[in-house]
Amino acid sequence: MRQNLARTAVGCALALAVCAAATASTAAGRDWKAFPAILQLDTAADVFAIGDAHGDWVRLAKVLLGAKLIAAPPSASDQVTWAGGGSVLVITGDMIDKGPDSLGVIALVRALRSNAATRGGRVIVTMGNHEAEFLADPGGSKTQEFRDELIKAHLDPKAVGNCDGDIGAFLCTLPIAVRVNDWFFSHAGNSNGRTIDALAAAIEAGAKHGFDTPELVGKNSILEARTNKQGPCGLPWFQDGCSKKHPERLLLPDYIKALGVHHLVQGHQYGDVTFPDGVKRKKGRFYQRYGLLFLIDTGMSSGITDSDNSGGGALRITGSGSEAQAIVICPDGKDTKILWSKDVTDHADKFCSRDAAPGN
Repeated sequence: MRQNLARTAVGCALALAVCAAATASTAAGRDWKAFPAILQLDTAADVFAIGDAHGDWVRLAKVLLGAKLIAAPPSASDQVTWAGGGSVLVITGDMIDKGPDSLGVIALVRALRSNAATRGGRVIVTMGNHEAEFLADPGGSKTQEFRDELIKAHLDPKAVGNCDGDIGAFLCTLPIAVRVNDWFFSHAGNSNGRTIDALAAAIEAGAKHGFDTPELVGKNSILEARTNKQGPCGLPWFQDGCSKKHPERLLLPDYIKALGVHHLVQGHQYGDVTFPDGVKRKKGRFYQRYGLLFLIDTGMSSGITDSDNSGGGALRITGSGSEAQAIVICPDGKDTKILWSKDVTDHADKFCSRDAAPGN
């Protein structure tokens, strides 16, 4: 049954990709039935997740190659061939800015999404805060690097921000989050304790007048929330930081239960994270805590110089029930580690170096 659902979803993905340019206009005109705020998918296939590529398609390609999701190193950003069979790949946003070639990253993921759909797989790209901030204000300072790239490529940033053309249509129709089985993927994680239906409804309502809505670009939104002192009242979003009664109460169990899942995967921040009990995630590392929260932004882009030489990697979710595991695969394809399983539950991390040579 799950495999049939997955095949149906792949067919729908192909159809949506073809008609995206025709149906996207602005956030206010987005067809939320054709392009839901939150995708939902059940599958028996392996699920992979990759965090923030930030303008570095070369390093993204190395990660894909190490995870055996592409067959060979691409000769150009849009020359990729899916090798992942029926697997599902989720890319949790922030394709643009910081690195040298945001348009190259977009070209790669668009080509990979199309090619995977013809080969029985599926690539889902969710929106990151950088994409949302560009769409909210194409002239804003935070996304100046992407705007400069567009101008250099003789593309009008304002037109792209208004969802015009292939790139504009692609960005404007990205889902905000995705549920695959009992895993929930988004850029910054914070659902503010809502169900999937309530969260989707709030995003749609907020975007009626454009992408410049607190639901997308507000500082504690699902695309912007912080896991450091920039969170609510100086604490990470997953703590009840502003409560006078329980300022360090962990919100994760309640939030995840409301979403109807068991695990939450987010990108967005590669830096240090401190949990209420003092346990720390060090920057540049894949990290899981309590088997509930999985952090997959490791600062892999060459545009990020303070991430301890991280080369990024892919999180592979495989098996079911008591046999389920989440495994980090580094870009060399050989260096791997079980990040979570029935025997690894409280916390674990994995660092993937940029210096490791790709394997076969």
